[in-house]
Amino acid sequence: MVAFVIALCMTADAQDSLGVGETFDEQTLDSVVVTEQKKRPPLPQRLLMGVENFFMGCDTSYVTPQKYNLTAQVELSYWHDYYFLRSSQTNNTMVIQSDPSVILGGFVYYSIFGYGAVWNLNDLGIKAGKTNGTSLRQTFVIHTAKFFAEYYMFNSGKGAEIRSVSGIETKGKERTFHGLDSRCNGVSVLYMFNNRHFSWPAAFGANAVQRKSCGSWSVGFQYNHQRITFDKEELPDYIKEDIDSTLLFNKVNYNDYSVSVGYNYNWVLGRNVLFAISFIPSIGYRRSNITEAKDMGHSILNNVSTDLNLRMSLFWNNTRMFSGLILETHTYDYRQNKFGLTNTYGTLKYLLGVNVWKKPQYKNRTN
Repeated sequence: MVAFVIALCMTADAQDSLGVGETFDEQTLDSVVVTEQKKRPPLPQRLLMGVENFFMGCDTSYVTPQKYNLTAQVELSYWHDYYFLRSSQTNNTMVIQSDPSVILGGFVYYSIFGYGAVWNLNDLGIKAGKTNGTSLRQTFVIHTAKFFAEYYMFNSGKGAEIRSVSGIETKGKERTFHGLDSRCNGVSVLYMFNNRHFSWPAAFGANAVQRKSCGSWSVGFQYNHQRITFDKEELPDYIKEDIDSTLLFNKVNYNDYSVSVGYNYNWVLGRNVLFAISFIPSIGYRRSNITEAKDMGHSILNNVSTDLNLRMSLFWNNTRMFSGLILETHTYDYRQNKFGLTNTYGTLKYLLGVNVWKKPQYKNRTN
């Protein structure tokens, strides 16, 4: 019965294609039915295409979506950390700057899912305990037109330099410091309101191309966990002897839960060339745990947390190959009644990538 209905429906199509006055036999009808069935993708593929269209659907006059299933990219980046310690009791400060790290690695994407791993080249050939502690950084991401999500984890610190200390002259003296260790992991999710016209993947994921300049407000949620340890015994002797003890701590361990509202803009400079900027401040709740160096005291504090996330990028992307730069910075601020710590880290990335395995819906298209 089902076959009869299908045949009946296909008869009308066949008559249209053959002409009203033409006739065809049962064998011809069977071949038409088989041909139509072959044209229809299998169910799993149709489901995948439906899901992708839901997450990546866009106005193609503004955005060219990702045409390929797989993306591979190489990343060479420069990483820097900055720590500003201050005492609310004495107003004294200390500034520590980590040794710059040169990072090499890359990302692999399948559709909207990606995994990245990078290694610190500065750690090669250096003994354990004297490195920057950044031998491996890992990131899991989801890039879609509607939202962006990532989970990240990395270490930084170890190799650092004392830039300044209140009341102590450091110029021309030993300033190397191996007593700082920072470990960080977190989750970030952003939703783009103008997702039909604005493409976050085009700006920072390199798996789409923005064709017309456009901006979008975004709202997001972030969770960040940091553990920063400080070994004062690693300080140069002349600093260790005279430093204000209220600047010292053994360990700061905190969890941030915050929401953000930001603005993002993609500026099309020319065909396949894009400059993008994203400014996303956040505010939230921080549960902090600090162990102080002076008396080995232990206190737990609940604070309002702040973070300022700035991203900029410059990309060339012709849908098959892409190359670009991404600058990203984060600033976290920790305060309590007599001690404060601001931790800023930033990275400048150069990306070079290629897309392969063209999606079925784009195989017969030239652009």
